[in-house]
Amino acid sequence: MKKILYLFSDTGGGHRASANALIAAVAKIDPKVKQEMIDVFAECSSFLNIFAKLYAPVIRYSPKLWGNLYHFWDDPKKLELLEKVATPFIQKELIERINLIKPNLIVSVHPMVNHLVANGLPGLPIITVATDPIAIHKAWVYPKVDLLVVATEEAKKLAIEYGMPEEKIKVLGLPINPRFIEKKKKREVRKMLGLLEKVPTILFMGGGEGSGGMGKLVTTVDEKVKNIQMIVICGRNNLLLNKLSKARFQHPAKVVGFTDQVPMLMDAADIIVTKGGPGSIAEAMAKDLPMIITSWLPGQEEANVKFVEEAGIGFVETAPDRVADKVNILLKTKEADKIRQNIKKVSRPHASIDIAKCILSYLK
Repeated sequence: MKKILYLFSDTGGGHRASANALIAAVAKIDPKVKQEMIDVFAECSSFLNIFAKLYAPVIRYSPKLWGNLYHFWDDPKKLELLEKVATPFIQKELIERINLIKPNLIVSVHPMVNHLVANGLPGLPIITVATDPIAIHKAWVYPKVDLLVVATEEAKKLAIEYGMPEEKIKVLGLPINPRFIEKKKKREVRKMLGLLEKVPTILFMGGGEGSGGMGKLVTTVDEKVKNIQMIVICGRNNLLLNKLSKARFQHPAKVVGFTDQVPMLMDAADIIVTKGGPGSIAEAMAKDLPMIITSWLPGQEEANVKFVEEAGIGFVETAPDRVADKVNILLKTKEADKIRQNIKKVSRPHASIDIAKCILSYLK
């Protein structure tokens, strides 16, 4: 039986989500293939995992610091130094785990682990799937891997510039769970969720960590937009979940924490107000949802925001009052229809299936 091993780290929800999306897509095509995941830092280095665990509090309380770190390490010489420092703390145990699992193929969805495997296990096929859609970090590019999958032509150009051979790059899109391809009727989903069937529905998302000042956004939209209902996904931010669950809104509101029901919640929505994470943007496009981007991580997600504006698939606003104004525009004008047409031009909803087919080709 063929076996695929996915390497990721829970530094944000995106890497795990990408791995799960690929696992679901591969299983859809060939359920006989065995698939496993390793949270590399958590399972193979208790020391490095200390730093990995800092990701969530840093992006929530000091996103500028994260932006500075992102730019600081976006340098080949510094990355080489980081590799030399980190390797003794993780490579031996990681290689031992991989040898125990005995995969036929490794798929990495995290930029900081490719070199550890490529250097430690020569001969084992390795595919890197980059989860930065536009401005990929230099850490994603490691010429010793067999293939680098990127989401866009812009990312491909950067990868070549950073030293990746063009013949080792494929542009296939960003992996999202195949469940986002399936679309259900809004009224039916709203009824299932206990919402009003015919009322315009605004979905608020702040990423896995529930960041981005969502509390103020939700209350402002509730005050300034008429005749709506709201769905709010708070992620792992339990303080926000408790606060909004107890709030008294003018409009009906369904407030949830971290959930695996995002595809269904998107099916119920007409507009999404969200953080500029690559996964959220790709998922919203798959569901034809006009989006309002209200926050983003400095460095890492800046290019995503630029893409949303330039592609005409949504608005970018940070002030709650202006977010409410944009919601009104989308509800009361034909702007939403224009955005949906633009989404069709740039969306790759079947990317996970395409990437899965590519992965499986390396098992033959």
